[in-house]
Amino acid sequence: MYQAPKFLPPLPLILDDLPMSHPRHVAKHLGVSERTVWAWKAAEQAPRPAMLALFWETHWGRGLADAVAYNEAQVHRGLSQALQREIEVLRARIKHLEAIGEFGAANAPSWATR
Repeated sequence: MYQAPKFLPPLPLILDDLPMSHPRHVAKHLGVSERTVWAWKAAEQAPRPAMLALFWETHWGRGLADAVAYNEAQVHRGLSQALQREIEVLRARIKHLEAIGEFGAANAPSWATR
């Protein structure tokens, strides 16, 4: 899950980083009027929800999303490897128990086919 960044680049930097930063395109993307975007540009600040929506379109936002995805993949890879090692230990234990012998008990420690 992504967490919203605590600090955002200033609006002019965000707009400069967007491939289509004309207020008409920004307004369409955010679902606001072009006049509203012009007002934000003049003030060099927009409401935080708008800043966040634009942030994820910048190289900073895409980079953060990529880093989070990569880190989560590494965690899951490590978990998978740990589980694989545990499976190998359990298989070795089963092999040992099967080697002990067949005692004919109903709860014999063996899964081998008879």
